[in-house]
Amino acid sequence: MRLSLHGAVAACLATVALTSCGTAETPVAETTTTSPTPTPTTTPSTKPTVVPKTTPVSTADVTVDVSIAGGKISAGGQAVVKAKPGQTVRINVLSDVPESLHVHGYDKTLDLKPSKPGSVEFKTSTKGIFEVETHESGKLVFKLQVS
Repeated sequence: MRLSLHGAVAACLATVALTSCGTAETPVAETTTTSPTPTPTTTPSTKPTVVPKTTPVSTADVTVDVSIAGGKISAGGQAVVKAKPGQTVRINVLSDVPESLHVHGYDKTLDLKPSKPGSVEFKTSTKGIFEVETHESGKLVFKLQVS
């Protein structure tokens, strides 16, 4: 059997058409397009919240949160903080001015930078009443009573 030129071209085109359509004999590779991952956006808060960091996690028996702001010092309304010998005391401080906090009797000092939370942690060993004060402003923050 002899095919004409037109018949041969038609047969070739039919073969190409069948193979390019992805018949069972000739699978067509699938292509996958990946969209870029959207970047999360953040909306700035109108009110910044400052939370003292407590890293590493403290297992203190007694914790006191101190705030120094606008020339006023607050130890959460506590004038006297009580602890027993052998307990761990942690003092968390946030100040709006450069300051240092000193625990008398235990000789612990914490240098503070504005708006940077700081903390000092120590184990009580000596009984007595010890002043915790600021050095730059010379104000009494609270008294630590170990008994």
